[in-house]
Amino acid sequence: IFSQGLADNCIVAKVNDVVWDLDRPLETDAKLQLLKFDDEEAQTVYWHSTAHILGEAMERTYGGCLCYGPPIEQGFYYDMFMDGRQVSDKNDFPAVENVMKSILKEKQPFERLEVTKENLLKMFAYNPFKLRILNEKVTTPTTTVYRCGPLIDLCRGPHVRHTGKIKAFQLYKNSATYWEGKADMESLQRIYGISFPDKKEMKQWQKFQEEAKQRDHRKIGKEQELFFFHELSPGSCFFFPRGAFIYNTLISFIKEEYRKRGFEEVVSPNIYNSKLWMTSGHWQHYDQNMFSFSVEKETFALKPMNCPGHCLMFSHRSRSWRELPIRFADFGVLHRNELSGALTGLTRVRRFQQDDAHIFCRPEQIKDEMRGALNFLKAVYDTFGFSFKLFLSTRPEKFLGDPGMWDDAEKQLEECLVEFDHPWKLNPGDGAFYGPKIDIQIMDALRRPHQCATIQLDFQLPIRFNLNYVTGEGDEKKRPVIIHRAILGSVERMIAILTENYGGKWPLWLSPRQVMILAVSSKYDEYAESVRLRMHEAGIQVDLEKDPGLTLNKKIRTAQLEQYNFILVVGEKEETNGTVNIRTRDNKVHGELTVQAVIDRLLHLVKIRHQNAEDQFTEEETTNEPQKA
Repeated sequence: IFSQGLADNCIVAKVNDVVWDLDRPLETDAKLQLLKFDDEEAQTVYWHSTAHILGEAMERTYGGCLCYGPPIEQGFYYDMFMDGRQVSDKNDFPAVENVMKSILKEKQPFERLEVTKENLLKMFAYNPFKLRILNEKVTTPTTTVYRCGPLIDLCRGPHVRHTGKIKAFQLYKNSATYWEGKADMESLQRIYGISFPDKKEMKQWQKFQEEAKQRDHRKIGKEQELFFFHELSPGSCFFFPRGAFIYNTLISFIKEEYRKRGFEEVVSPNIYNSKLWMTSGHWQHYDQNMFSFSVEKETFALKPMNCPGHCLMFSHRSRSWRELPIRFADFGVLHRNELSGALTGLTRVRRFQQDDAHIFCRPEQIKDEMRGALNFLKAVYDTFGFSFKLFLSTRPEKFLGDPGMWDDAEKQLEECLVEFDHPWKLNPGDGAFYGPKIDIQIMDALRRPHQCATIQLDFQLPIRFNLNYVTGEGDEKKRPVIIHRAILGSVERMIAILTENYGGKWPLWLSPRQVMILAVSSKYDEYAESVRLRMHEAGIQVDLEKDPGLTLNKKIRTAQLEQYNFILVVGEKEETNGTVNIRTRDNKVHGELTVQAVIDRLLHLVKIRHQNAEDQFTEEETTNEPQKA
């Protein structure tokens, strides 16, 4: 017997580790768990149920054909075919929200029904999209649907008990999309929303959204003149000098780490004959996402990834077991033909670079290489101040290769994660068909998750490209294993994440505006310029404000708003003593130091990539303990 309070707060049950409707009878002896909204699986169910409520409201409002309505990482959406009509958040959302509110008041129960495929084909005869799902994805004689009010929808469930369980919701975005993301299919209208069991949580989310809006990388990128996009090259970013400084500094950081960790940088072509992609298998599954063109009656394409080219480099000559592991790193430019509607600032682009590397190793070397990859990503993410989560994804139902090799590889990955001594979760069956993987999810300052790094084992490309190495035992040859590894992921996307994580307040080592020099009056412009020149020659990002129309206080305030890490003021005393007067963008005053002492200190703080250089500037000993975001 459960208390009324527990019953009211429960979202869904878990029966023998399977999520289960609270009203669905137990079918056998079972282990029972009751999940509240703070559980990720419960949130998924809650948002999925609200998606059905949105679907019912859209059907009652528009009368179109409903398509998909899944939960997502932050909320839910529903797609609908409206035969040319477009949804407007200002004009349409209030009407849809009003219908949703009435559905909540009605407390419509979610009913799970098992129906024959034959009857469902008749029931959904009016909706060609549901018919496609039934014909293409339902392979059993019966399948489940859920009913709430007049809506009956194909769904595995589970759901909350009734619509009244949804206490607060908001529709926050709409967009156009294509059926199953294919540009040659029907155009659909998508509405996004989010919901909570408590109005306080909704207010917190709204406050969070306002903060995220202020930190939007597109807004900060424009304000700080870092980058822009142009319609003449959609999805390809133009980086101004200050943005290019951040871009190149990130790449230099990874290159420095490569040298420590035994990676060798290579340069590979941008354009390949389509025969390469046929060999790798990408052409059969990915050709629509590639930019292809004809050259002398042959089809070529811009590379969307580096791995097939690296396979050619490995196979260029015979390899010995003594050479392995071989670690090829490549910052080559990649192009992917993303749909124009999916392009979103720096987070989804068509032209990008990755800190991409492929490790060719013997099967028994997997554990050591994975251990090295985990230590590498920890060093990088600690420098940025990111916390992160790890997930081990194992063999899926449909896989290629020898089960024994899979078992051994998964065992090595698990041992590696246990040794690494960092919390991790198992994602059984979520590996790629060609090998198990470790997924890494970073958390930014707003506690938003981002997937950037990947460590993926690949047993298939070595087979497709007939890669092998001599074992040293007679003429015996064996196939290597390939580890696909990236830590920043796309440099462009990482810049977007870092911009929003720091809110435009770049740490000194990454900052394109490290120092601003201000003269108290034009009499000291010459000295100010000499200081600027010395700092510039030392490699510091330094600017000099010469506007005679601004007061000193106005100059200081402007430099702080522009997020210069340090503002150096010079006047008669400083010129006489060969010094500068130091303050920070947060108005912390460090006082007077010689120019050379300031240069030495700045270079030291940049070298150790200190997260809080402005606070630590005058301390004798500086420890670089990155704060967790």
